[in-house]
Amino acid sequence: MAAVTPFKGIYLSSNGEISIRSITEQYTPSGAQSLIKIKYSAVAPGDYRHFYLGLNSFIMGYDYTGTVVSVGPDSPFSVGDEVFGMGMPADKRPLPTGSHQAYRLADPYLTWRRPATLDPLSAVGLTSGIQTASDMIVNLFNIGFPQAGVDGESATGKAILIWGGASAVGWTAVQLAKAAGFAHILTTASLKNHAALKEVGATHVFDYHSPSVVDEIRDTVQELDVELRLGLDAVTVGTGIFDGLSEAEQAEVDKRFEESSPAVMKRALEGSGEIKVAATLPVPRDPDYMFTIFSRRWEGEEKAHPGWWQRQEKVVTWFIENHETTWRPQPVEVVTRAEEAVAAIKDSFGGKYSNLKVVLKHPLE
Repeated sequence: MAAVTPFKGIYLSSNGEISIRSITEQYTPSGAQSLIKIKYSAVAPGDYRHFYLGLNSFIMGYDYTGTVVSVGPDSPFSVGDEVFGMGMPADKRPLPTGSHQAYRLADPYLTWRRPATLDPLSAVGLTSGIQTASDMIVNLFNIGFPQAGVDGESATGKAILIWGGASAVGWTAVQLAKAAGFAHILTTASLKNHAALKEVGATHVFDYHSPSVVDEIRDTVQELDVELRLGLDAVTVGTGIFDGLSEAEQAEVDKRFEESSPAVMKRALEGSGEIKVAATLPVPRDPDYMFTIFSRRWEGEEKAHPGWWQRQEKVVTWFIENHETTWRPQPVEVVTRAEEAVAAIKDSFGGKYSNLKVVLKHPLE
């Protein structure tokens, strides 16, 4: 079966304009590719933020779930397979590789068969979150995940701080930290999200709006009599990085760096000896911060960190296979109209959503 054209896709132009494009091209799988009829795609801040990394001129969107309708001769999938996964970012990537459209071509890497027990709305968006969280835990922090065949230090008895637990990555990281065996999982969020985060694995939740949040975290760590040496900033706000600021605006943001989430989180960890800190965006002002990314399978990355992308893949595969006991998705809002999809992408980049996954239903109206 071929793609039924025309259909609507959300396009990012070279000048940063997000528009609705009518797709008339026929997408034909070759090699190991599969043609996927997309049911849902997930909106994420990176959809638009990547424009400020110099990426443009493509159909937007990464995470998706759908059905295989055609395969190349070397595809590991079959027509009719229910799958989910995500695409790789790239400047001017081919139109068929974006997810915010009714059909897309997918490579085997970062594509999984969707278990019958994992419904599409629970699956879409899972891939990028768990890939990023696993990079932080098993790669940057070298924590072992023996149930998935990944070696490293034991998480038993250890504490971890996840700043921004209600974000997509933070929400997933809390659940992965629980599965990894951390004894104390501390996180921050708005008060309205505290109960939900405790339900999915957080042992202590703090209000990041509180002016005394650093002291509250330190006091809790002292009461627990543990060392808090690991911290993930899952939101990385207040640095201006990839926000599209002018030089003057960036200079003003730099003056307030101590108010940014990386700076505040790091203060909460100070006093616990040698610490490891990671963030979902680069933190140029602090070289201690490591950059956690959704895939280590990039040109140069495989040489720099051999085996890292395989460690991620092992953890993600285990997580999917055990999703019934390890994964609880965030609440979902479904968007069906193309104009509303454009607005949702902009709102996500602007930080409007908290503990909410916005997904687009395809074909868009």
